[in-house]
Amino acid sequence: MKFLFKVIILFLILFNFRVPVFYNSAFVSMLLCTFYYIGKRGTIPFTCFYQRYNAVILIGTLILAFVVFLITFLHQTDVMGTREKRIWVEFMMLGATVFALPLLIEGKESTAFEELALIICYAFAIQGVIDFAAYLYTPLGDFLIRLKPYDAMQLDENPEFMERFRYSNLSGTRLVELTASFGVAFIVFFWVQLKSNLPLMKGWKKYFIFCFIFIGTTLSGRTGFIGLLMGLGGWVFFSFNRIFIFFKKNVSYIVVSSLLILFVYFFVFTEKQRQSFSDEVFPFAFEWYYNYEDYGKLEVNSMEATQYHYYYLYDETLLKGHGLEAYGGHGPYPHSDAGYTNTLVFGGIPLLLCLIIYQCLYFVRPISIALNRDRVSIGFFILLFLYIFIAEIKAPMVGSLHVIEVMYLALGFGYIIQYHSQKEQNELTG
Repeated sequence: MKFLFKVIILFLILFNFRVPVFYNSAFVSMLLCTFYYIGKRGTIPFTCFYQRYNAVILIGTLILAFVVFLITFLHQTDVMGTREKRIWVEFMMLGATVFALPLLIEGKESTAFEELALIICYAFAIQGVIDFAAYLYTPLGDFLIRLKPYDAMQLDENPEFMERFRYSNLSGTRLVELTASFGVAFIVFFWVQLKSNLPLMKGWKKYFIFCFIFIGTTLSGRTGFIGLLMGLGGWVFFSFNRIFIFFKKNVSYIVVSSLLILFVYFFVFTEKQRQSFSDEVFPFAFEWYYNYEDYGKLEVNSMEATQYHYYYLYDETLLKGHGLEAYGGHGPYPHSDAGYTNTLVFGGIPLLLCLIIYQCLYFVRPISIALNRDRVSIGFFILLFLYIFIAEIKAPMVGSLHVIEVMYLALGFGYIIQYHSQKEQNELTG
């Protein structure tokens, strides 16, 4: 039960959805943590805020917010634009995460990394369950959409919109940003598979978790499948000599899982539900397959369109930007969804360098600890670092997508705490 409580706490922070009276779910998580701390400890622990790793990231986020403000100030543009707001939201979510960390790792300091990785996997599996239920039960889907007034208004204006299911989730983050965060969950999931002593990720549990993370990705977008491929590739690389043993032990699970999915789809779902999947979800989520069947080309239209969101930028733009977003066609350039285009138009190469340095803050310390002792973790930390820059090709992510940065902070902190806890125990028993 306590593990489920931890999952709920992180779920509220990660997805930060609208909650009546409380404004958003992150405030609810902080309130629950406060009650827990006072009820159990009689005091509120702030030690995690002074832990060097967390403090550096929080200070780095503030500096990044100042850099963005300075760019808008120097260019005399809107000082409360989208990018600034997103960074401040990220700072608040990171603060909420640090506030919750003593609860999340309580009693699990020596296995803090594994505990936080499991919590992340379960949180995204729950989101997948909610997405699935909302798609199958239209009133629930409509209710979740109504929690997002702006999205609800847009969908009401276009009732024939075929991808309405992408909005039926319990998350303040949506579309490409939501599916990108599912990609991180995939990488973490495969990372966890290399740990053999985790009872919450054994047997049927891991198959249900993977299934619902996969469903959540399918119903939110396609970018998350990049994380699936990267995570799977990392798992294959680090367990190549054990793959045959894995399939030998798990063949029954794989076969039964596949048969169960087919049974549910053909004998539990109604004809209308199956038609919905075949007409709406599958052509969107697996567009590459449909294009291959129809035209003999393995391509996705949105990725093909991405090339048009990258165009020639003047030297002046590359040197200092314009303090504007290319999204919406503001400034001297046409509309672009692409992350790198928006970053360069906003602050040029200097801002891009700041974002790269900022992202390094999450990984330098954990990787330095993992050197010469844990090559698997080094590999997966590198995958996580590369992943957000790959996702940036599609939309602005680096330094502004709180869902991913919260997971990076939790994983990095967990790895550091686990290292020091195990080192202390070894010294005491040595």
